[in-house]
Amino acid sequence: MEESMKKAGEKKHFLRTSEGPQLRLARLISEVANPIFVAPPIFFVIALHTAPNVMQALLWWVVAVVGISHVSIREQRLVPLLFALGCVSFVFVLLLLLHASRPLLATVTAVLAACTIATVITRYWKISFHLVGMAGAVTVLCILFGPFAALLAPMVLLVAWARWRVGAHTPLQALAGTVLAVSVTVGTCWLFGLW
Repeated sequence: MEESMKKAGEKKHFLRTSEGPQLRLARLISEVANPIFVAPPIFFVIALHTAPNVMQALLWWVVAVVGISHVSIREQRLVPLLFALGCVSFVFVLLLLLHASRPLLATVTAVLAACTIATVITRYWKISFHLVGMAGAVTVLCILFGPFAALLAPMVLLVAWARWRVGAHTPLQALAGTVLAVSVTVGTCWLFGLW
């Protein structure tokens, strides 16, 4: 029995290495583009750009990142998604008490709103949280830093391709995540007076 398990493991490894460079690249992109990895650098850039000083920026960033660092977004698990929404809500309150900048509060609010809507949608239909994260990040950077940040837009297409290529989403699910993120982010930034 042990030998058959060893052979099964070798076969799995063989399949993994023989899946081709496109699929390996798509898996890598999909892992790196996880919203949990996308959010911290976005929060950092916004905090650093909008805080009155570096120490305040670091404080805001640490609060934002610690609040989301223990959350694992999995499209088909309601409890972790609800936990994530609770964490983001808590982060928003803490940042509000710390007098965080409007752009950072708007970003956290957009994350909270988009994730809430996506959580409701994913109960009935699988929407791409990866695209919600990436499209939301690119959108907020475009709003805050202008047209130069639009150079990041191809990243949204790259993540959409990767999620399709690994079989995690259909093109429509990726498009839905993108449209949701862009519309919620633009609307939230407009409500906060950033647009």
